[in-house]
Amino acid sequence: MKISFLPPIGVILLASFMGCTKPVNVLVLLGGHGFDTTEFFDLFHSLEGIEMDSAYYPEAMEMMRNGQTDAYDVLVFYDYMPGLPGHDSTVFLNLTAEGKPLLFLHHALCSFQQWDGYMTMLGGKYVMPGPGVDPEAVSDYRHDIDMEIKVVDKGHPLTLGMEDFSIHDEGYSNISLAEGITPLLKTDHPDASPLVGWTTTSNRSTVLYLMLGHDKLAYENPSYKRLLEQGIVWLADQ
Repeated sequence: MKISFLPPIGVILLASFMGCTKPVNVLVLLGGHGFDTTEFFDLFHSLEGIEMDSAYYPEAMEMMRNGQTDAYDVLVFYDYMPGLPGHDSTVFLNLTAEGKPLLFLHHALCSFQQWDGYMTMLGGKYVMPGPGVDPEAVSDYRHDIDMEIKVVDKGHPLTLGMEDFSIHDEGYSNISLAEGITPLLKTDHPDASPLVGWTTTSNRSTVLYLMLGHDKLAYENPSYKRLLEQGIVWLADQ
């Protein structure tokens, strides 16, 4: 497995370049899907220049609704909540109106199936079967695949200094994509969407999505850690 690795000093220099002189505070929102909990939190606690708290739904939704997330520089979504009710859209609309930077990881692409605006905000959607859903539009997934990841723009702050890399992960295929997104990471694996990482703008918020990150095998990949470090620092500066 080919892995690109750069020392932590690169993130420190990136943070300095972006004007970050104190740790970036992030809140990770979780719920609805099992994951390798210990390894996931170990990963986030190892990120250079980043401090994290976490909250599970429904507490996570209440925190967003009542303004308790205002103190955080970046919100990171690693949730799987496809059944969120339509009225919760106001919570996300308020976040983007405020310009809160948002990072969505892996199965967060599947959340909020009832609200079309979620796809517009995030830049894409994992389409689940249901009443009125075209069967040909339904997305699919496959566990335990080895993907070759191509860095589309090596000059972007998210991927600054990174080379193409390999990762053992889960792929999502036949996903729907919104217009106006900026491609950052691609793969040619047949069981994954060609686009596995992008950024977009929703109202006043900068939004980043990374399809990678299913389990500990992904968390332990140095290139995945690098993406999180640089992505969070970049978002905090937006």
